[in-house]
Amino acid sequence: MKTLLQRQKAIEQFISTEILSNQTALIEEVLKHKIILVDEIYNFYHEFDGELLSPNKCIICKNEFACLDSETGQCLVCFKANQTPKEIFEWWLVSSWFSKRLLIEAEPIIDNDYGTWWGRTTTGQIISKDYIIEKIYDEVMAG
Repeated sequence: MKTLLQRQKAIEQFISTEILSNQTALIEEVLKHKIILVDEIYNFYHEFDGELLSPNKCIICKNEFACLDSETGQCLVCFKANQTPKEIFEWWLVSSWFSKRLLIEAEPIIDNDYGTWWGRTTTGQIISKDYIIEKIYDEVMAG
């Protein structure tokens, strides 16, 4: 069994060919000048999951529904009305393969003729410690 240090090094090795370069300044400028539009960011908003079955009252409108969003406790109508975008702290140029894995995990992605970028919604730690990175690593290594 791997030690924590060995695991960390293995994850860093795993992502070294998938996460290519920090391009936060570039993407912020591109978005500012509307070369790429915010509407082109996949997974910019959380999706309504409809998984919360009990309690069945929306926390906003107080009406009863068969299911609510599990994260917010809101019905679909209230969820859409109060939806806010994910906060993206960094933009990273990533490989096409890795972007597909991140998309599956509902991570923000820009994919166009110029490249593929991941919008990192965490900050303050090395990328290899991000929950989503560890999750993808574990899934790939287990499969």
